[in-house]
Amino acid sequence: MYSGKGICSIDQDVFTTSVAASGGKIYASSGGAVYAFDRKGNVLWKYRTDGAFCTSPALGYDLIYFASYDRNIYCLDDKGELYWKTKISDIVKLPLTLWDGKIFAVLQDSWILAINPLLGQIIWQKKLSDEEYMMPAFHQDFMILVNYKGQITALSFQSANIKWVAELPAAPTTSPIALKDTFFIGTEEGLVAYDLKTLENKLYLAGEKITAVMPTALSIFVATDKKLAKLVPK
Repeated sequence: MYSGKGICSIDQDVFTTSVAASGGKIYASSGGAVYAFDRKGNVLWKYRTDGAFCTSPALGYDLIYFASYDRNIYCLDDKGELYWKTKISDIVKLPLTLWDGKIFAVLQDSWILAINPLLGQIIWQKKLSDEEYMMPAFHQDFMILVNYKGQITALSFQSANIKWVAELPAAPTTSPIALKDTFFIGTEEGLVAYDLKTLENKLYLAGEKITAVMPTALSIFVATDKKLAKLVPK
């Protein structure tokens, strides 16, 4: 990462999702399977599911978590052995998230699930609407869920109670990002920033479609159809 020099190339399969890495091992999904590689790109193990697609692996507690299109959420140990498997009502397209000692899954049928990461038991499940949701963001007090219709819901990650609901001024184009007491989300009409204490919002890059938002330590990079902008706090 310091020189940009390529160390190895892995062409074992076709990989189209993000990878995860820990302890000198690389985990990646391809179709309905998840692979583990060593630093040199050698295959350590491969776990095949009955689904046509698996989400990107999420790591925690020395375990690997992912969802498959066979409508199961899987947990494997670092040797590729099944630790637990939980049946769910619909497929999951978005990567699973580990937060506050729970695994969170957003199902395509709009159910939100919180799962015990060690046992695979569903702690709670809630359906907020019939609209499909984006990847959630997490604040210290709640999780932020945005559907493609533009409705924002703050949901307690402990009990699934709704804290508040708001509406975006335009259709969302990126998943939300929470930074301290502000969350940002790209829309068709610019970047919207919400104060999570007052729910007041400001619009940046007005009139421009936001295609990507990436936070760094002291700034936020925002991509539009035509340019890349850097936003810094005052």
